[in-house]
Amino acid sequence: EYRSGDQIWFRQVEEADWPRCVNRDVLVPRPGGRFAFGRMIDRDGRRVALFPPGAGQRQVVVDNAAWLAVAEMLVRKL
Repeated sequence: EYRSGDQIWFRQVEEADWPRCVNRDVLVPRPGGRFAFGRMIDRDGRRVALFPPGAGQRQVVVDNAAWLAVAEMLVRKL
């Protein structure tokens, strides 16, 4: 569960290691300078399917992802 104000640190992953990121939280660039964040649920080549955090969110599919970064650390103020 992520909360407002949380900081998430990411590590960029080589394309050969993308299969190991299934069921992990990842950040993927989208066209137009936007990003998609969520749990990676599927991968087919450079096509990545994510399930965003939060109730009622729909699956996001990013075609031809330029890179992928996996969540490494969560920083939360007390």
